[in-house]
Formats: sequence, structure tokens, C-alpha cells
Amino acid sequence: MKYFVIIILYTNLIFSQEKSVIQIAYNSLKSGNYENAIANYSKSIEIYNKYAPAYFGRGVAYYHLGQYRQALLDFSKALELDNNLKSVYYNRGLTYGMLNDYTNAIKDLSEFLRYEPNNIDALYSRANIYYFMEDDLKALADYDQVLKIRPDYGLAYYGKAIIYKFQKKYDLALRNFDEYLKYNNNKDNLKSEVLRLIKEIEEK
Repeated sequence: MKYFVIIILYTNLIFSQEKSVIQIAYNSLKSGNYENAIANYSKSIEIYNKYAPAYFGRGVAYYHLGQYRQALLDFSKALELDNNLKSVYYNRGLTYGMLNDYTNAIKDLSEFLRYEPNNIDALYSRANIYYFMEDDLKALADYDQVLKIRPDYGLAYYGKAIIYKFQKKYDLALRNFDEYLKYNNNKDNLKSEVLRLIKEIEEK
């Protein structure tokens, strides 16, 4: 009986330590101190290496530091430990995209969208991946779905305009560039580029 009590107390001490370290890591992640977040998530994993959110959080920190392969490893480990963490599919999909692995990016973003079909960020991200894959029809479909949910999402108009410009559908390109400027103006620091593209079309 005494041995059993010691084991329980020791286990509780481990989880208490982990909880404290996890909180520090999470606060660091939220404040953008990614190096500190990684250090503390790593400490948490040393204490207990079966806690999926620790790998998830560390993966997010690695992603923000541009360490995409490390992020990918952590996201995959998180899903291995707990495949109910659906947000990991979204984050891993973005990571695959940054590594130019577009097939897996689409796979993960589509998996996430099975659970959150109206998630604008995931739809917009998948549209961009389809654009990079030169699958204009699917890219336009996702941009349109974004705008159906949120008609003032300027970047979706920008994405559509770029596709229409390459397709030489200049009237549609101009219309979407105008919509982008209407809603976003220079919020994304793209105004000068949009104006240049409009001028380029008008001079044809």
C-alpha cells in the first residue's frame, strides 16, 4: 500500500511539473517568443512524452521560425498520439505547402475541412495550393466558397484576379482587382502591385 501511495504522489508531481511548463510554453507561443516556447515544450516532452498538445505547440513554434521540417515531425507525432486534434491537420497542411509538397498539403487541408467545412482560412489556403498546382478550377471554387461565407475577404478577390489575368480574362481580372481594392485597399501591402497589374491590363 505504501508503494502504491508513493507511485501516485510521484505521478502527480510529474503532471504538476508538466502543467506548469506547458503553461509557460503556451504563454510564450501566444506572445511570439517562439524560441522560449520550443524550450519549454521540449522540457514538457522530457517530463512526459505522450502528451500530443506539447508536440502540437512546439510544431507551431517551429513553423513560425521557418523550421518547417521540424514542425512537420512534431505535427505528425501529435496526430500519432491523438488523431482527434483536428487543428493539427490544418497546421500540417500549411507546413506541407511551405515545403512545396502540395499533394499532402491538399490532403491535410481537405481532411481538416471535413470537420470545419466553412473555415475561411483553410479554404483560402487550399485555394492557394490549388493555384500553385495550376488547378485553376478548384482554386476558383475555393475562392468563391470563401466569398460566399465572407464577401469582404479581399485576398480571395486578389487570388481570383490573378488567375483570370493569366487566363487572359481581363474583364473578370479587373473586376476582381477592383473588389480587392474596395475591401482591402493597402491592408496587405499589395495596393501598388494591384495598381501595376491593372495598368498592365489596361495597356493591352
